[in-house]
Amino acid sequence: MRAGFKKINAFLTVVDTGSFEEAARQLYITPSAVSLRLSSLEDEMGEKLVVRRRPCIPTAKGKIFYQHALELQNVKTQLERAFAQ
Repeated sequence: MRAGFKKINAFLTVVDTGSFEEAARQLYITPSAVSLRLSSLEDEMGEKLVVRRRPCIPTAKGKIFYQHALELQNVKTQLERAFAQ
């Protein structure tokens, strides 16, 4: 799996906000860039992670991915803090 943090962060933000548009605003990118990141992540995972409707909701596999993605995000934050000191 080559999913980068930008793709994972886009996924987390879409799930948290329920919207590609709001995720784009929070990430300071366009909605189409959010969509591309999420589509690329889904291609890499071989699974649909989000049901694209309003609001956007995670699929069953997306819910599992979400929990692990949160853990990854937390570890990344801890590493950044540890090396910033």
